[in-house]
Amino acid sequence: MSTANAHGFTLIELLVAQALGLAMMTVLVASLSSLYKSVQVSANAAENSETAYFLMGALAQWLSDSRSPMLTTDSLPGPTWTEGDVGLTVIGDPCATPLQSALDFSRAGVAVVPAVTVSCLPSSFIEDSSPVLLVERRLVCLEDCNDAGFYVALKDCTSGHAITEWRSGGEASNAEVIGDKARGENDSGGMGSSYLEDGGSDSETCAAESRLFQLHRMLIYVRKYSRRRGDGVPALMMSRLATELEPRWLRSDMLASGVFDWDLRERMGAQGSRAVMIGFSVKGKHQSTSVDRTIPLDPLQLEPRPVVRRQEARLDLDLAWP
Repeated sequence: MSTANAHGFTLIELLVAQALGLAMMTVLVASLSSLYKSVQVSANAAENSETAYFLMGALAQWLSDSRSPMLTTDSLPGPTWTEGDVGLTVIGDPCATPLQSALDFSRAGVAVVPAVTVSCLPSSFIEDSSPVLLVERRLVCLEDCNDAGFYVALKDCTSGHAITEWRSGGEASNAEVIGDKARGENDSGGMGSSYLEDGGSDSETCAAESRLFQLHRMLIYVRKYSRRRGDGVPALMMSRLATELEPRWLRSDMLASGVFDWDLRERMGAQGSRAVMIGFSVKGKHQSTSVDRTIPLDPLQLEPRPVVRRQEARLDLDLAWP
């Protein structure tokens, strides 16, 4: 076979082909890397937004649960909030129980306090100037409330009457409670009580509005670190008060990491209406989301319940304290 008829690639052609292939691979890898980074940024932004708005929704729900169930006549349906800050809600000891340091039941169970005054939180974990949100949730007992904890028996009339007491759990049966009540016995068995009276009211009118509430207190604050000490990523934390007579706060749970610019302010509206302004930022690896919201603390509107004769014994049981 003649060498003149042999065909093939020269060395220069091979080098050119390899250079073109390498350039195409570089462009393809750069495109894929840019696409992957865009997907990461979008996913991070979506995660931050979801976390931020979920936290705000949870805080709004807890504040809604803390509203006063007592009827008031000095609130407006659409208050106009004053500019600037107002004085903080006065509370003796943020770490105390509802018996030791009661919040006015005619107002929302919310207080914004500086971290330096909260002795039950480790001072080394929190900035002294950081605000702490104290929330007292007031949940209506729809069924038997036989668990240990703090309770309020309320007859919701224009002139409210609230009694705060602690129950150890496993209370007496219906017959025993009604019998003790009829005999006028009042053996507390180690229970404490705190009374808040704004005046009397007609018992027949109030009977249709009798309610029993269970109180749950929590502290919400920002810790300096998230996963480990010194990592520089603050986290939003929540600590609950144990259902015991003596104050004991349970181990804090982390609601979310990467929470910066934590801001709490109480605001006053027309004719004594209150609100809490909450603002914070959730920062991720690529992006951050900032949210702020003013949450009104309007009184809770209770649905009227008609009086049924066969329910009177049940109401007496709920409102009786052994």
